[in-house]
Amino acid sequence: MQQAPLTELASGIDALYLSGRAVLPPSLLKRLEEARNRAELQDAPVEVLLGNQYFDLLPRNFGKYRYRLQHQFGLLGITPSEKLPALRFQPRAEFLHGHGPDGAVEWFRDVTEQELGMVRVSVSRVDLYADFQGWDLSGDDREHFICRSSDVVLHESDKAFNGLIFGTRKSSTIGARLYNKTIQSEKLGKDYWKDIWNEHYNPSLPVHRVEFEVNRTALRQFGLDSPEQVFEATGSLWMYCTNEWLTHRVPTEDATRSRWPVSPEYQSVQRASLQQDAIGIERCYAALKAGQLRNLIPQLNGYLASFAALINASDFRELFYVVEGDLNRYNEARDISFAQRIEAKRKQFGLL
Repeated sequence: MQQAPLTELASGIDALYLSGRAVLPPSLLKRLEEARNRAELQDAPVEVLLGNQYFDLLPRNFGKYRYRLQHQFGLLGITPSEKLPALRFQPRAEFLHGHGPDGAVEWFRDVTEQELGMVRVSVSRVDLYADFQGWDLSGDDREHFICRSSDVVLHESDKAFNGLIFGTRKSSTIGARLYNKTIQSEKLGKDYWKDIWNEHYNPSLPVHRVEFEVNRTALRQFGLDSPEQVFEATGSLWMYCTNEWLTHRVPTEDATRSRWPVSPEYQSVQRASLQQDAIGIERCYAALKAGQLRNLIPQLNGYLASFAALINASDFRELFYVVEGDLNRYNEARDISFAQRIEAKRKQFGLL
């Protein structure tokens, strides 16, 4: 019986890592270092103005970048090292899907060029994805994939298929992930995916994601550097990844696996549209808020019950009287108020 084509729910770019080459003024580096010192002293973010946007500078690095600046739209790294691009920007997934990849790049350029003048933006990593329903996958399918990488990891929970990982990041080239997106989005509270999937989504079926991580080395091998070049080439990248780098086959008696026919399900994957539409920042962040609140309640309930037991509180009134005093003393010792911490979290969650 011929397998029906999979239902494509969404596809496009799910992660975008940008770097920027620019000249950093000594005055900016001085401001950042002073803010970093204050952040370390009070063990809390310090607000800094960059261009026309306020960021929270955290008291820790962003990978190899000394200055880690957090914004509701993403993370920005700045380094005085001449061995690295001066800037590194990683948009939040919510911003990327709410505003679109083009909008994310435009925002990054606008903010940094107001402060630094011309910034040459390059793509250091792009993740291409496609979400489908109608694919009945199991751990046995691991043997049906043919991949350019010999590194394959199977993830199962109670013998139920959760995902496959192909390749490693150490290669700095290409890696792939195939996993149950429904489980992941519920676990992380990312309810906006149901808005992205829209009317095509069937709640009774799992959503499986095929995702390729294309890193800097592979992008340069394809002659791609700028965001415009990468966006223009997403179709070609997807074609290479799904036709040459990783395929899913139907086993036959032929001992040469590369001659096995491509499965009907994977032919649907190969034909993914990659037509990504921005769904609106407000819509994305509203759904994210709802999902995160849902996930926080069980944790909050457990922490408060443990605290109440330790201080022998019998109700909320006794509990919060002690909690308020202890938290105020804790924050006073670090020269930051709880209200300031709330404001920092609101920025982090994109609620301002």
